[in-house]
Amino acid sequence: MNIISNLQTKLHILKAYHGDCLLIRTFNLDEQPFTILIDGGPSTTFNFALRNALKDDCVIDLMILTHIDSDHIGGLISFAENSRFAEMDIKKIWVNCANLVPIGPNGELITYGQGVVLEKWLIDRNVPKHIFSERVTTNMRNECSNGICFEILSPTPAILNAVTENWPELSQEYKDKMAALPITNDAPSQIKKGTMTDLAKIAFRASSSVSSDLFNAMSIAFVLRTPDLSILLLADSRPEVIKESLVALGYNETHNRLKVDYVKVSHHGSKNNTSIEVLDMVESYNFIFSTNGGSGRSKHPDRETIARLLYHPKRDLNKRIKLYFNYPLSEITATSGLLFTAEELKMANAEYFDDICLVP
Repeated sequence: MNIISNLQTKLHILKAYHGDCLLIRTFNLDEQPFTILIDGGPSTTFNFALRNALKDDCVIDLMILTHIDSDHIGGLISFAENSRFAEMDIKKIWVNCANLVPIGPNGELITYGQGVVLEKWLIDRNVPKHIFSERVTTNMRNECSNGICFEILSPTPAILNAVTENWPELSQEYKDKMAALPITNDAPSQIKKGTMTDLAKIAFRASSSVSSDLFNAMSIAFVLRTPDLSILLLADSRPEVIKESLVALGYNETHNRLKVDYVKVSHHGSKNNTSIEVLDMVESYNFIFSTNGGSGRSKHPDRETIARLLYHPKRDLNKRIKLYFNYPLSEITATSGLLFTAEELKMANAEYFDDICLVP
């Protein structure tokens, strides 16, 4: 991919506590700026990080809510409530909220809890309907415009339909997931789980099925290609869905691996969202973690995920892996527990960068 002189894509990984909030500043083939906002983190992220990150912006070309978990949508609701939102020219929004785009197989409308709050704020502010996309699913596959390309890997239409069909049953589960328990004890080290090489050999087995984890499975995940950079942005997607999409697109683990410059690791590094099978089909040596260590019962990242990144079968140990964390590692491990030792990274030809908000 050719690099346009004096222009460079910048990926800002904002400090979003236990959630995701990414701001991508890139450019099209006409050398015009193109800004993408992906998720907003929990509600406090807007005042803590996003407001300042957007202080010099007048335009957001694409705003994406990957899914409706509180650690992704909350900050966008706070953004919508703020006067800064009315001042911003938002060209396009990807959001699978039912009252804005049809979700069900017959186009029926449903309510979404926190998703509805965001919908109401957008409607109250007279956001034109034309900026909302049709439902974002793998049926879209390739979306390209003047050098900015998106390869949609998740969700499938079937998963979005299942969200519609199961919503009444899952609504209380969604409320439960929003509740965070206070952290009162020091986190135990994860080193005792086993060596990196041993953990990487354990077969992937998620703690729940896709059908019982629909809110993560409905995540909008995609490959973003700009004139100078490619990024696999996985939100909180399920690896089973990503693998299916990669295979459908012709990628495999032998002669046609998906090559990207960076991977934003799924679900803050949860072991349930990164599989060996997906990693073997992806060639990248730069992995981004968006987390402060988690909250309540959800502590991230998992040592197993890092082990898979470092030692999956298709890993070339001659090429150095870089792990990027958007919070100080000491702060992350205070919640998640010790993830790795310096010697382990040295043996795996890897290094980490913490408290990072901008790559490259």
